[in-house]
Amino acid sequence: MTIETQAQVTGATQLIGIVGDPVAQVRSPQIYNRRIAGRGRNAVLVPLHLASGQFEDAMPALLRIRNLVGLIFTVPFKERAAAFADRIMPVGRQVEAVNAMRREADGGWTADMFDGAGLVHALAEMGVAPAGKRILLLGAGGAGRAIAISLAREGARALTLFDLDPGRAARIAGDVRRFYPECDARETAAPAASGHDIVINATPVGMAAGDGLPAPLGALDPSCVVFDIVPQPSVTPLMSYAIEAGCRVGSGQLMIQGQADAVLDFLRLGN
Repeated sequence: MTIETQAQVTGATQLIGIVGDPVAQVRSPQIYNRRIAGRGRNAVLVPLHLASGQFEDAMPALLRIRNLVGLIFTVPFKERAAAFADRIMPVGRQVEAVNAMRREADGGWTADMFDGAGLVHALAEMGVAPAGKRILLLGAGGAGRAIAISLAREGARALTLFDLDPGRAARIAGDVRRFYPECDARETAAPAASGHDIVINATPVGMAAGDGLPAPLGALDPSCVVFDIVPQPSVTPLMSYAIEAGCRVGSGQLMIQGQADAVLDFLRLGN
């Protein structure tokens, strides 16, 4: 689909904003607007640059714009945006951050977190379901926390979490066990791919030239699915390592597309 196929903006066009500081680098308008046009909806996603120091002052006025039906939040606002929601869905509460809000019929705002949902959607595109799987998750930052909680919510059998800060991995593992006791979540100081059905990189390692693997993983079984959420390059060192071992691999671009579909469904801009 080309940009020319998108509907013209009219007085009836619904607005969605992506809010960040900075925001010029985001690719969301290209990704979302093509999908919105493909769904036949009269809506458009536009970038909104709010200075970090003015976020709390600006948000109440922004939420009063009547034809604004949704907001998407990127760095550094995912945690701070939650304070402006009238209702936060379960995953957003558990992650303690949100990256999308929608206006309800009564004028109130509902929020949720979709970083983990994007990965789950991407795995589904690969024909992979987390339910019953043993998963190794590398990285316990904001994205890692959202992914861990979403995987447990989807029925993952076990989660092994690794981070250079062991305390962060331990905190997420403890929260997953508290929210989803049926999931065996544990931190590790020595991650190994052996014994896991899925390996996920939720660190930025692999993005910069010269990066190697995010952790020494040992041998990969060809039956293992390897997913790297790094959006660029299209084939990361971890993905190359997995391809050489005969594994199926998923990329950060696939996750971004899955997240866009999940967010648009949440915003009720479905087909």
